[in-house]
Amino acid sequence: MKNTLSLQFSRAVETYEEWALPQRKSARLLVEFINPRGKVLDLGCGTGFVSEYLENCEVLGLDISPKMVEVYKERHGIAVLGNAENLPFKDKSFDYVVSNFSLHWTDWKKSISEAIRVAKVCVGIAVPVKGSVSFSSFPFPDEKDILNTFFPKEYKILNIEIPFEGLDLIKFFHYTGTANYKGKNKLKTRGELLKLAKSIKGEYFRMLFLKIH
Repeated sequence: MKNTLSLQFSRAVETYEEWALPQRKSARLLVEFINPRGKVLDLGCGTGFVSEYLENCEVLGLDISPKMVEVYKERHGIAVLGNAENLPFKDKSFDYVVSNFSLHWTDWKKSISEAIRVAKVCVGIAVPVKGSVSFSSFPFPDEKDILNTFFPKEYKILNIEIPFEGLDLIKFFHYTGTANYKGKNKLKTRGELLKLAKSIKGEYFRMLFLKIH
């Protein structure tokens, strides 16, 4: 599963930034919510949406995709290839750990626990939860499960619009590397795809923003 995930995001690296508008908006909102300072881990960094908004911080990115790490290094400096469920860092290695739009691809209990382990001050997370993308069979985590497991000091839920409709919405999931996942209900014909494209609009991600101290 991890190799498949790495490959699909590596393939999407060239189109990701043009299409990943909800992810970019979520990154900005997360940084405003958390206000990280000092030494920061950008967990599941992708091409660096979160890092773009960080000021006066010493930032290190980590991602499971080699291509994403390569692009991140070119733009933001230091990044490492790694798995959020088993971080290659000692306890309390960072002041802040921030993760945007990535931990729903992981075993979130393991990855959030790891983020807490390596953070001194605060963990800030933005993750899509159940209620996102009405037509998708993706197993988004339940916000209640996350809240009842980690009891964050502060949290909020926002709906972030996906600014595409019809075939462009289908392209959005393809070009951001998010179209494929284990257990996906596959459309078998072009006709099914076109029928779906005509019927979907006004889609959004239901985002859970967490601040864990």
